[in-house]
Amino acid sequence: MAGFSPQLLDEIRSRLDIVELVGQFVNLKRGGQHWKGLCPFHAEKTPSFTVNPKRGIFHCFGCGAGGDAFGFLMRHDRLGFPEAVRALAERAGVEVPMKREPETDGKFEALRRIMALACEFYSRSLWQPEGARAREYLERRGVDLEVAKHFGLGYAPEGWNALLTEMARQSVPEDHLVQAGLVLPRQTGSGFYDRFRGRLLFPIRDPQGRAIAFGGRALAGEEPKYLNSPETPLYVKGQTLYALDIARAGMREKNRALIVEGYLDCLMAHQHGFGETVAALGTAFTGAQLGLLRRYADEVVALFDADAAGQKASTRLEEMVTDSMDLPSLGWSVARTGDFERPGYFSIRVAVLPDGHDPDSLLRAEGAAALAARLEAARPLLSFVLDRALAEEDLGTPRGRATAHARVALLLSKVSNAEEATMLSREAARRLGVDATQLWIEAQQLHGARTRGRRLDRPADSASGPPAPVGCPPPNLAERDLLALLLHVEEARTELFPILEDTDVAHKGLRALLVALRRTPGPPEALMSELGGEGERGLLAALLIEEREWGHAHSQIFELRKRYHIRRRRERVRQVSEAIARAQAAGDPALADLEVELRELQREAEAVRELVVARSEPDSDGKA
Repeated sequence: MAGFSPQLLDEIRSRLDIVELVGQFVNLKRGGQHWKGLCPFHAEKTPSFTVNPKRGIFHCFGCGAGGDAFGFLMRHDRLGFPEAVRALAERAGVEVPMKREPETDGKFEALRRIMALACEFYSRSLWQPEGARAREYLERRGVDLEVAKHFGLGYAPEGWNALLTEMARQSVPEDHLVQAGLVLPRQTGSGFYDRFRGRLLFPIRDPQGRAIAFGGRALAGEEPKYLNSPETPLYVKGQTLYALDIARAGMREKNRALIVEGYLDCLMAHQHGFGETVAALGTAFTGAQLGLLRRYADEVVALFDADAAGQKASTRLEEMVTDSMDLPSLGWSVARTGDFERPGYFSIRVAVLPDGHDPDSLLRAEGAAALAARLEAARPLLSFVLDRALAEEDLGTPRGRATAHARVALLLSKVSNAEEATMLSREAARRLGVDATQLWIEAQQLHGARTRGRRLDRPADSASGPPAPVGCPPPNLAERDLLALLLHVEEARTELFPILEDTDVAHKGLRALLVALRRTPGPPEALMSELGGEGERGLLAALLIEEREWGHAHSQIFELRKRYHIRRRRERVRQVSEAIARAQAAGDPALADLEVELRELQREAEAVRELVVARSEPDSDGKA
């Protein structure tokens, strides 16, 4: 596929552990011979994403996505097939003989090359004489230089075209630099200038550790204090977290993720042993960011400094439980009690820091123990938001109580777990001096209205059963079972391929599998590289990952052979009949030829009758 030999692809697959690969992005847990987790390609409450290490494939029974290691990386990182092959070959230690210019493989790889070059340039600049001011700033802020190197910090030199000059030496077109968000067009005249100048740079990386953007900290009082890359084809702010690539291992180890607001907060947390820390890249946390964290841990703790713990923090956290995040579909039933062992629960807690401190300053002033104590005292998200909603209204006035009552009812209506909502309603009712039952009824009414609104906006559900892969209508059961048998049982391929025709399978996706299976030697999972569409790959994964006993495969194959023999002979009867009819219509049939055709017709008809009778006779147990 795409110029890569099947032998090369097989060697890469054989050296890769797909559980390890997928486990970098999905929190997998063993279930029998498979590993299971929440699908990274759609929001779900119950894990339906399955990885089969023996075959080296994945499949989601919820959205139908499926494939091998190449397909996973293509879908997850938005790569082309050549990019995925080279990335996994490097990971597996396999040399890829074919060498292409990055531009030939599409926009994403070209931009990644540019960002890698920029990252190298900025990193070199930090450790050269011109980066002295940035190094002094890091020392003043207490950042260990080894930590700075580990995070790949850099420095954008003064001047208007330092990066432009470097990129010109690398033959990078200026318009590509614009697409990467690294340069800007001059406001007067022609040409471009560097976006980042005289700033300490924090590379923002994707989960694979590849630079996709930068955050630049001013060093001499310039405004803005922090200048960030714009969104590009590689970088979407609300779908990215700073230091996620570095923090993944710590998250898995502690089964916890810490969210802070600033780059330096994140660096200092890692420096003091909190290796599970990431930073949000915007004014508010998003559902996509929290969804990323849920792949690696069962608990998230958001840290806010004392100033942010007022209106700003309350607003941000209330945004976490808005309709746009659709909590039930994400499965974020937040445990007030902290009991996140129960299925479907995702613990989100809030830690508020002492007055005058952010994570950076607290760690430098009081050390890791002080932050650990604050984390230990972190409160469940909903309890925190409820407190803020009540504290921000004047409960001594009728208007204040009415406003608080309405806010609390709206908050409760967004809680996806009834037990949680009941406990919160009792607490809120006690503090508001109202009847808990009435508050709960109002919340239920609001919840019902929101649910009906979502139902009206959502397209009609498809028929029952697991969804078909993207691009493929649901196949009928007989054809699906036939392909499953061919994929899992080598005897079926040997016995049925000589008499099975491609036209015997009507479903387009299954027919593509049949054609590929005929022409591709080796294990069936090798077909992944032969299939061009995600729908077909998902269908193949669904069939390969099935846990089905094939103890009666021989009898199934025998029955299928008879079925297709009958079909072939009936087709022959039809052809002979049409030949006789054409000869008679011509008015000049050769009698000898006609007699031959009639005898052939009789033999074919008798063969069909015998096969049909044989299919209806009882077996040795007396069952038909």
